[in-house]
Amino acid sequence: MSAVSPLAQPEAWNLVAPEYVRELMPTFETFSREALLRAGVAQGTRVVDVATGPGTLALLAARDGARVTAVDFSPEMIAALRGRTAEAKLDVDILEGDGMALPFEANAFDAAFSMFGLMFFPDRARGFQELHRVLKPGGRAVVSSWTPFERSKELRAVYTRLWEQMGAKPSQPGAIPLSDPDTCQREMSSAGFTHVTVNEVEGSIDYPSTAAMVDATTRSSAPVVLARRALGPQWEPLLWSMHEYAQAELGPGPQRVTLTAYLTTGTRP
Repeated sequence: MSAVSPLAQPEAWNLVAPEYVRELMPTFETFSREALLRAGVAQGTRVVDVATGPGTLALLAARDGARVTAVDFSPEMIAALRGRTAEAKLDVDILEGDGMALPFEANAFDAAFSMFGLMFFPDRARGFQELHRVLKPGGRAVVSSWTPFERSKELRAVYTRLWEQMGAKPSQPGAIPLSDPDTCQREMSSAGFTHVTVNEVEGSIDYPSTAAMVDATTRSSAPVVLARRALGPQWEPLLWSMHEYAQAELGPGPQRVTLTAYLTTGTRP
């Protein structure tokens, strides 16, 4: 049983939904396109996207002609997806639900995904098991998670002062869920998947300045939004300190932030 994270509750994602959509979706499409390729999704493929968020992967799959079902526990993320689906005139079956107890029969889907969602489940083993259960034999699942953020000098520059304030130790093993390939391989294999592979994929975001980078990343990050609320009046001086530190480390900009993810892929026998 994994430790329960505040990110395993809908509230964090409800708070961050608008900025998450605006700041992160274009970059997250890079990871979703790669995941769709690894699962062999094509026209007519029956797809489930678990912890879909604003539906980055779900919308791409639907545009490719897949038959898509998207599930998330955040009402605000679901609302964002419904709006974007209507705007794009795409057919996606959208459900509010729990990724650890999917409301589907066994063997219902050809491909299953969880993009940066299952990593936060309080019971990741159950999340992997549910993906396995709802897949048809021969179907593939892809789960994405982050490599350690301290590998990025830009993210270190943004978050160092926050980590110090909160007493966080991001370099400690297990501080970020599914942030090493051995854990990814072991947890997916333990759920019954075979031919499990773990691959690194990179995406990037460009900002016109260091200040714009700090502002955007602090607005769109669910952990930061929770920290801001917890810190109350201490937040504004901390944010100023984060700006000062980032500019001292990187200069005034412009900046390119490289985000690196693990894509863990497995097949249901």
